[in-house]
Amino acid sequence: MVNTIPPANPVPVLPSPAKVLARLFPTPSPPPSILAPARLPNAGPGPTAALLKSLKDNHERSHVFFNYYSFHNHAAHHLLAIWALGASGPLITAAYEDTHLDHMRDAFQAPDQVVISDDNFHDYLGDENYYMGYLDYFHKVVLAPGVTISSVLEKYIFSSEYNINKSLAPGKQQPEMLNRFVEILIHPLIHAGYGAEFGLPGMLAEGLSQASVHPAKATVLVSRLLFSGLDTQDKPKPHVHALTILSQMLADNRFWTCILEKHQFEAMLVSHGELINSYAEMWTCEINSQEDFQRHLEELVWASTLMYGVGSWDGESAEYRADFFTMHIVTSCLFLPSLCAHLSYRSQSLLLRAHFLAGITWWLVRGRPPLQLRKFFAAPLAPVPSPGHFKYATTTPGVVPQPAACALPSGDSPYAVTPNPWYPLLQSTIVHPNEHLCKCQRALAHFALLYGHREAGFMSETLSSSPTIACPDTPLAPGGLELPEGDYASFDAPEWEFLDGSIFLRAAWLTGAALGWVREGEPNTGAWDYQEYERVALERDALEAGMKA
Repeated sequence: MVNTIPPANPVPVLPSPAKVLARLFPTPSPPPSILAPARLPNAGPGPTAALLKSLKDNHERSHVFFNYYSFHNHAAHHLLAIWALGASGPLITAAYEDTHLDHMRDAFQAPDQVVISDDNFHDYLGDENYYMGYLDYFHKVVLAPGVTISSVLEKYIFSSEYNINKSLAPGKQQPEMLNRFVEILIHPLIHAGYGAEFGLPGMLAEGLSQASVHPAKATVLVSRLLFSGLDTQDKPKPHVHALTILSQMLADNRFWTCILEKHQFEAMLVSHGELINSYAEMWTCEINSQEDFQRHLEELVWASTLMYGVGSWDGESAEYRADFFTMHIVTSCLFLPSLCAHLSYRSQSLLLRAHFLAGITWWLVRGRPPLQLRKFFAAPLAPVPSPGHFKYATTTPGVVPQPAACALPSGDSPYAVTPNPWYPLLQSTIVHPNEHLCKCQRALAHFALLYGHREAGFMSETLSSSPTIACPDTPLAPGGLELPEGDYASFDAPEWEFLDGSIFLRAAWLTGAALGWVREGEPNTGAWDYQEYERVALERDALEAGMKA
């Protein structure tokens, strides 16, 4: 998180013409890829009208960060996710007005009314006070005649000119736009991903502007790995599976089991940065066909879901941690098909490799918990009832329907009461006030559609053809992370033979239960609520101020 200082006298933004807003936020278009999520039907035109009205208002009214700790404005994410899940118009309006507007910062013009142009684009990167300046710039970019999502992304996210530009004058900061694209929990990728998935130029402009004002610090490894000129991925070598790399990282006792604080994160990049890059470089992601993309996407989906879904689980009687940080690895993964549908094979490779690097970095920050696959998959799968000692029941709470005797497979079967566990999960998700739950559940439901058919044992067979790798001998750099000796540990390789396609439902069920079945009468537990993270940030500021005093 970056604690920023707002301008002393912010100048309100001028409203955009209605015709411009209509071009920025047209009716959503169909998904650009068969690997992108399908949508559930809405009830007539009302939901789409409510969606577009709220998106336009948010675009004009609010800053991309709602506080001074770089906490993102998630209103558009929330609204598009529940609209895609079939939400009604009144529900969409309430989601915007009742859960977002009360804590948003008003948008304001760039200081001194600076106009961002090609000439000064680099000068204000990483400074959120210039968000509206970049947004005005990207309005012109995305609405220019003949411009496509593809041409915009290729230039501003994947070109050398906008990453490591060797022709820049001395002293100018490097753009590092792919780096910024996956910064601060991968939010710019998610935001632009909505633009690519739904065909909304306004979301693309917001996402690129958001990337422009993100720092290039926490994921500095991306530029070092992908744009240093030392990349070895162009040299043919056997394909190493992403999960083979996770196994080896679990075995590497140079990593730790504790959750890192902000200052420790920065120290980690100093001491362990090149080691992390060495692991990321092992993932041989070279895309030269649609089949290549599909194979590498599936690897990322399994890796992301394991890091969050199983990594958040400490046993059937324990509270499900639903780790907020690794959850973003899952939700961002959802947009890779929509973004890559517009990209060259080279850029697809860069994007997936950047995502994998960002994912394993956040997994390490959160303590790289072991993956207890045997126990995780031994639990009953909803709607089969779980034993009483389980922390979370595998049946829905509240009033239970009473099926008729003729219902299939029988009137007293749990499969007649809950024919498809995803239905109650998604219905409760749509009305839940937390803006992250709908994103997470939508992603897991889609991954279940793509890969839920995988049977136990499939991953063992897949990994049998992945070359064996050893811990890289990359030395740790001095002056970085220092932890007590007991915080470092190695773990046995996960028992991959137990992994199957039910992981998506299991993770979604635990997530929904951990946040509360609000449609069924349970309260919102408060997990993932922004107020708690804001409280921690304020306490950290007070502590750091006290140490300096």
